[in-house]
Amino acid sequence: MRCIPLHELAHTTSGGTPARGNKSYYGGEIPWLKSGELRDDEILSAEETITPLGLASSSTKLLPEGTLLIAMYGATVGRLGILTFPAATNQAVCAITPSEELDRDYLFYWLLGIRKRLVETSFGGAQPNISQTVIRDLEVPWVPVPEQRQIAARLKAQLAEVDTARQAAQAQVRDAGLLRGRLLKDAFEHLPCEPTTLGRVLIEIQSGKSFLTAEVLARPDELGVLKVSAISWSQFRADQAKALKGEYSPAENHRVKKGDLLISRANTRELVGAVVHVEGDHPMRLLSDKTLRLMVDESSADKDYLLFALRTELAREHIELYATGTSDSMRNISQDVIASIPILLPPLEEQHRIVTRLKSQLTEATAIAQAAAAQLAEIDRLPQRILAQAFAGSA
Repeated sequence: MRCIPLHELAHTTSGGTPARGNKSYYGGEIPWLKSGELRDDEILSAEETITPLGLASSSTKLLPEGTLLIAMYGATVGRLGILTFPAATNQAVCAITPSEELDRDYLFYWLLGIRKRLVETSFGGAQPNISQTVIRDLEVPWVPVPEQRQIAARLKAQLAEVDTARQAAQAQVRDAGLLRGRLLKDAFEHLPCEPTTLGRVLIEIQSGKSFLTAEVLARPDELGVLKVSAISWSQFRADQAKALKGEYSPAENHRVKKGDLLISRANTRELVGAVVHVEGDHPMRLLSDKTLRLMVDESSADKDYLLFALRTELAREHIELYATGTSDSMRNISQDVIASIPILLPPLEEQHRIVTRLKSQLTEATAIAQAAAAQLAEIDRLPQRILAQAFAGSA
């Protein structure tokens, strides 16, 4: 393949600026497409246009069907699309009209293949941008048009197969996530006991302290105060802790210890009331005022059983109902709400059996989820490999 500058093979232009109140141009209203609405490697259609018909100024160019678009500015820089209907667009979009020497779909797939490299050359920090000059000067690998069309048709078919495989893998990932919920529901659904409250098996609820912290994460060998992200639906995250400011000698009951059953009293609606069982000692980690330790009467309740019981629909409905706060980004629950969480509490021996069975089942479910996620990640890497192979030697 020999390389030819894009400006020798195509015409490039940028969009215009919309103006309200001018209804004399193009009959007043035309489809108006913003750069944020480019759909990566998806072909655009009128039904996919998010923005309603918008008013255009007399300086706005109406782009014809078949125009290839690339975002030049902001978070969507490098995104692509092909118009299948006439539309106008803004100045953050570069419109490309290939000549007879360049097949549009061939150019589309080539740009898709070099997008990462193109974005990496952008400038502007938080608002990266690619100039139209950079796009015009791109060296396009050129072969005769019939060969370009063959390459584009082959890539279209291959990428369609990848998309089909991706959808199947995404369904497997979703199913693997749902499996954990079904296992938890099955374990508690038919227990022959009436609900009681968590407070019945608690000796005490120990709270942390509001410490003065830095805005950086604490090192493993440095005292750190737990962030709410240390407690979610997975394992305890000891790395999620802010470094203390100044010298401080913490009380022992503020340190995180092996066997602690910790609950978050503040977080999003989905995560407030999340519980973790700490598997190791973490003397350099301190409870904050948003993380509480549940002191359990272990003659009545197994901590691991409570870990699962507090994740059931019965418990979660109570927590989310009584969580306070005006924003979903930060809800709070009081110690009284925690103590009144409804749980099913069979005899201790039955709790142990449930824990043993659930741990085994959830381990298998986790393995299935990890395998599905790994498969999806591998599929997500395929398009770039296919594109790179198609245009090998053109970099």
